[in-house]
Amino acid sequence: MAAGMNKQEMKQAKKDAKALLKKPFYKKVWFWVLAIIVVIIIANLGGEETPKNEPAATGSTEKATPAKEKAEEKVFGIGEVVKVGDVEFTVNSTSTAKNVGGEYGTNAQGTYLLLDVTVKNVGNEAITTDTSFFKLLSGEKTYDADGSASIYANEDTNFFLEQVNPDLSANGVVAFDVTDEVINNPELMVQVSTGFFGTEKGTIKVAK
Repeated sequence: MAAGMNKQEMKQAKKDAKALLKKPFYKKVWFWVLAIIVVIIIANLGGEETPKNEPAATGSTEKATPAKEKAEEKVFGIGEVVKVGDVEFTVNSTSTAKNVGGEYGTNAQGTYLLLDVTVKNVGNEAITTDTSFFKLLSGEKTYDADGSASIYANEDTNFFLEQVNPDLSANGVVAFDVTDEVINNPELMVQVSTGFFGTEKGTIKVAK
């Protein structure tokens, strides 16, 4: 028995010790110290997420697929029918001359390239034939038809400025006053359209 303590005091001390041992664990200091340590560890681990194996973003290094190039305009030949809008054009043949209309006609500054053509109206309204329907193309150069020479070349047909009703055709000659070099161009073309402001066009190769 401890000195200074009587039997009754010893009994009470043992009782107090047992009560202390039975104290709820959550009221004990060591529990809260351990809880704080666990919270700190969890907080540290939660702040460092393992990076996912995501594919790295790649720049757009590949060239965008270019839009399909516009289909190259078909080039027709002599004798072939070219439909432009509501008109069908045909170059039947070509020839050359230094003069059209004879003695009272007109002479070329160079040489007349004469195109025998047929124009058919396949629309629903009448059209009026005109030299503006035709352009001669030689390389990057464009030549207009010679209006006066074309009139002389069509004295018997009155081809130009003639009204053509639907489903009917007109045949005549278109004259171009050009150099022999142009006439001999192996890539010589004639462009046909429905008038000066025609948005639709067709191309016919008329080289020899």
